[in-house]
Amino acid sequence: MSEKTPQERLKEEQEYKDHVHHTKINAAAITDHLLGNIHTLHVKLHQYHWYVKGPHFFTLHEKFEELYDDNEKWFDRLAEQLLASGYKPASTTKELVEYSMLSEDPADKYIKAEEMVDNIIDDFRETRELTIRAIHLAQEEENVVFEDTLIEFKDDLDTKIWMLQAFLGKEALEDDDYHDEEED
Repeated sequence: MSEKTPQERLKEEQEYKDHVHHTKINAAAITDHLLGNIHTLHVKLHQYHWYVKGPHFFTLHEKFEELYDDNEKWFDRLAEQLLASGYKPASTTKELVEYSMLSEDPADKYIKAEEMVDNIIDDFRETRELTIRAIHLAQEEENVVFEDTLIEFKDDLDTKIWMLQAFLGKEALEDDDYHDEEED
């Protein structure tokens, strides 16, 4: 019996992922979307780091760098957790762009610093919502280790959202559609 080529192995992986996405989604499949979001945030945070202007330049230039450095740690940690669970995470730019739920705009380099912060808050909130879905699925799958990692990631996002909201002079949950829906 001959060994499968890399292309044959990739085709099997893609067929499996397509099947999962179209039948019963699992925590790993949602995490591919998280990785896509983190990849988009990598680029977006760099753009904001490079182009931020105004009286908050020094503060935000440093903060955006801190955020993209931390973002990279989560990118690696979540992908390695998937690998340890026997799942093959998205690993190419093409896949990550396809899985990302976030948008980016080249014109954002010209927006005000506060708008940059507001955009990042929105992206963190959208990523947090996906993370919550992945947590619930990991619980159903009884994947406790992965669930714990996702909970840590969610907690980290909550803290970042709170701090960035405070920078804008807002309460942590102000303008947070997810928490508004939970209260209804």
